[in-house]
Amino acid sequence: MARPRKAETTAKAAAPAETVKAAAEKTVEAATAEAVTAEATPAEEKAAPAKAAAKKTTTRKTAAKPAAKKTAPKKAACKTSVCVEMNGLSVSVDAIQDAVKKAVKDQGLDASDLKIYINAAEQAAYYTVDGVGGESSKVDLNSL
Repeated sequence: MARPRKAETTAKAAAPAETVKAAAEKTVEAATAEAVTAEATPAEEKAAPAKAAAKKTTTRKTAAKPAAKKTAPKKAACKTSVCVEMNGLSVSVDAIQDAVKKAVKDQGLDASDLKIYINAAEQAAYYTVDGVGGESSKVDLNSL
């Protein structure tokens, strides 16, 4: 009795194999039909590669462009000013620097290193030009 069962199994296995063969034949027939259609219209065949080349060119042009960067709007730089207040006198640091630079220019000196020292008790700014200074290197802050 074991043998008839094997025969039945073989018969069942043969049925799916026939289905696979039939599907393969249909695929081959479809491929052949497409090949025949392509051979029948050579003008369309020439146009198709041209269109494909045009599409590739367009794709390359698009890919070649760098991506536009989104930049955040720049905020305006924060303006700062420093003001020195002493004994009822209020003077900005910028005004002191401008007055010292003017005094150096009036003396005919060429400064590569200019240092300014503010003396609150005397309400004056002293300065040195290239490390050299003295009593004459003084700007009265009351005059600003």
